[in-house]
Amino acid sequence: MTRGTGARPAAPLPRAGTGQGPGIESYLAEVAARLPGPARAQGDIVAELRAGLLDAFDARRSAGLPPAEAAAAAVSEFGDPRQVAGAFRPELAARSARRVAITLVATGPLIGLLWAVAVMASHLGIRHAPPWQWAGAPPGSLVAFPLAAGALAVTVWAALFTVAATGNLTRWLPFRARLAPAAAAIAGFGAMTVDLIIFVLLASQIAAAPGTLAPAPVAVAATASLIRLTLARRAGRRCLAARAALT
Repeated sequence: MTRGTGARPAAPLPRAGTGQGPGIESYLAEVAARLPGPARAQGDIVAELRAGLLDAFDARRSAGLPPAEAAAAAVSEFGDPRQVAGAFRPELAARSARRVAITLVATGPLIGLLWAVAVMASHLGIRHAPPWQWAGAPPGSLVAFPLAAGALAVTVWAALFTVAATGNLTRWLPFRARLAPAAAAIAGFGAMTVDLIIFVLLASQIAAAPGTLAPAPVAVAATASLIRLTLARRAGRRCLAARAALT
């Protein structure tokens, strides 16, 4: 049995989510439902808001308010969920755009290398000349290769601009909140266009001279391009939706 006549220390107050009522969690759910972008970025913002709400909740409990009233006061201090979510939209749009751009920049050389290996493994007469002049080049190369080169240039430029616009360059760019997702969308659709042109060339080569292609390397490169095409299209549409939400 311990000695002393001093008062016992007060028990710690309950935190949000441990019996104070659904007010804070329902508020966070309402904010999260209005946040665009990937789930991970949404989770980071919701965790940040939850920490702030819990601090406000604890402060009001320490002032003597019952749990339900403390939660309601904390939520009221943070404001309308629509306005709170709107304040985070530019940040989420920029983070999503940057991730799309970095992914395209990182995967582009790999997919290009796979197609280079597929071309070298196939029976195409590669020489120091434009690709449409190679022996055994696919029909339509004269138009398709320049189009692919143009789309690739736009993709690279837009992706690099997005990375710059979401980095140190942000302080110098006007309307940067809408620029980044727009540029990322251009990069995504540009990459998709490059892959579509490659598949058109591949289909024409299969129809004209299927025996000239090396099956395994072409299959690997085509699979990689198909995955990028699908993801780039989805990312481009998501970036456009994020940009529209900023208007």
